[in-house]
Amino acid sequence: MNETYYTIGEVSKLTNISIKALRYYDKINLFKPAYVDPTTNYRYYKDSQLYHLDLIKSLKYIGIPLEEVKKAQELKADGLLAFITRQEQLVQKKLNDLLEIQQNIINIKKRMQRQKEVPTLGEVYVLNEEETRIIQTKAKDLEPLDILNASYSKLKKIVESTDGFMNTDYGATFSYQPYKHIEEITYRHIFTPILTNKRIPTLTPDMEITTIPKGKYVRIAYIFSPAHYMDNLQKLMDYVDEQQLTVISDVYECFMPIHYSPHQQEAYLIELKVRVA
Repeated sequence: MNETYYTIGEVSKLTNISIKALRYYDKINLFKPAYVDPTTNYRYYKDSQLYHLDLIKSLKYIGIPLEEVKKAQELKADGLLAFITRQEQLVQKKLNDLLEIQQNIINIKKRMQRQKEVPTLGEVYVLNEEETRIIQTKAKDLEPLDILNASYSKLKKIVESTDGFMNTDYGATFSYQPYKHIEEITYRHIFTPILTNKRIPTLTPDMEITTIPKGKYVRIAYIFSPAHYMDNLQKLMDYVDEQQLTVISDVYECFMPIHYSPHQQEAYLIELKVRVA
């Protein structure tokens, strides 16, 4: 059978593969020319071998390393089918991971948008909220003055290992009852939201997955200051009394950084909220 031979330049044009790449394929024994002129060292390729480039190009397109492509070249039909099926599964996993990352970004954007949409700082308002999944642990001798206590670090570490994304919210709960001084308030739990629905396998015995339930919440937000904490909490409780509302939850205290600049003074937005019937 007579076959047509092509120079490396002609093969490059026919297959849309650069001359540099073809030379490299030759060097690593991935795709070698059918003949090399011993005098000129020119490479020549024949028709019947060009179809080998179809597999190389296809596998390279889906991100297979060239060393793996070399192994795939040696597979028979059944083996190659199994190889391609495995690549399909890997691609599907990447797609699922990307969709999960996208959902995490959406959830973070919602929380950041919520921070922007606080009507007026220091004024009570009512908002219907969706359920929020959280991881919490019992607080150990913590109070509002311990807002930046390192006890949150354990929760943060576990959530980051699962969500893989920055967390902008932390929080605590305490009993809804009259208080005269901030020192009287003792946290029951500290918590942080979870962005995904993944199972978290690394929980310690003192931790649990739970939710901030869906419902109607009376809220007040302000820039954190120990001096103003009780004033804002009292405003919240006065509103509940004036509107004759029935509180059916502890007080949720949520805080988040207002900025992340190392060149500005630290500042935090505090939200105090209770769920009402």
